[in-house]
Amino acid sequence: MAYKAAIFDLDGTLVDSLADLADATNYALKIFGQPSRDIQAFRQMVGDGTRMLISRALEPDKQHLAENVLEKMREKYVQICLDKTQPYNGLPPVIAELAKREIKLAVLTNKDEKMAQKIVRHFFDSYFQIIKGTTASAAVKPEPFEALQVLEKFNAKPQETVFIGDSDIDMQTAKGCKMFAIGVSWGFRGRKELTEAGADVVVDEPGQIIDLFN
Repeated sequence: MAYKAAIFDLDGTLVDSLADLADATNYALKIFGQPSRDIQAFRQMVGDGTRMLISRALEPDKQHLAENVLEKMREKYVQICLDKTQPYNGLPPVIAELAKREIKLAVLTNKDEKMAQKIVRHFFDSYFQIIKGTTASAAVKPEPFEALQVLEKFNAKPQETVFIGDSDIDMQTAKGCKMFAIGVSWGFRGRKELTEAGADVVVDEPGQIIDLFN
C-alpha cells in the first residue's frame, strides 16, 4: 500500500514540550496554593487535553479549583510555550522529505488549537496543511471524528493514511479510523504502552518513518 497522507500527534511526537507544560501548570497551581508536580509526572498527565491535565494535576478534593487553575495555566502557557519546547532531533528533515514526496501532512492534537498552530508553524513552517487541536466544539482523540475530517479534506482513504503518535490515545485513534498506526518510542509514554495499544509498528528514530514510505 502506498501511503498518501500522514497525521501526526504533536506533544511527545513532533515536539518535546513537557518542560513548558509543566512550568505553566506548576505556575498556576502555585497561585492557588496547590503543590507543584515533578516534571516526570507530567508524562502521564498530558495527552487528553489541557482541561484533563489540570484535573490530573489537582488533588481529588481540589477539583473545584480546576477552571481557575486552567485559566491561569493557559495565560502562562501562551507566554512560555516556545521557551523550552523543541522538535525532536531528526524530525524536521523527515517532515521536509515527506512534503517533498507530496505526502499530505496534518497535525491532530488534544492541545488547545491556537497553541498547537503557533508551535507547529514556528518549528515546521508551512509543511502541515492542516493543524487541528482542541476547541470548544472539537471532539478529542481517541474519538475518530476529527481524524476522519482530515481524511475528507485530503481526499484520502484510511488505508492510504498513517497516524503517528506517542500514546495509547493515538493508537486508539488510528485503529478507530482504520489507519496504519505508527508509535514513536521517543515520546512521553514509551514502547510498552504503544505495543499494548495495538501499534502496527513502533519506531525508535525519526528516519524510520521515511522507511515506511519507501
